[in-house]
Amino acid sequence: MVKLALETLKKHPTAVAFCLECTELPPYSDAIRAATGLPVFDSITNCDFYINAFRDNERFGLNDWQHDWDGEQDENIFGHGLTEE
Repeated sequence: MVKLALETLKKHPTAVAFCLECTELPPYSDAIRAATGLPVFDSITNCDFYINAFRDNERFGLNDWQHDWDGEQDENIFGHGLTEE
């Protein structure tokens, strides 16, 4: 698989990633990444990408970091709170 990936890059030097569409190919993804330095998308990475799009991110997601909105709209005046500086 690595040999095929390298041959493909010779034929298509502007390629920026590989997409392995067969579910039997994920075991070769790391070897292709290491040999080419390019990202490799396979059935596992694509499923992770899809599932993680629905999950809360612990670094900056919901995680109760903010109180629920009280339903009251604060008055917003353009420039309010700015100093002369």
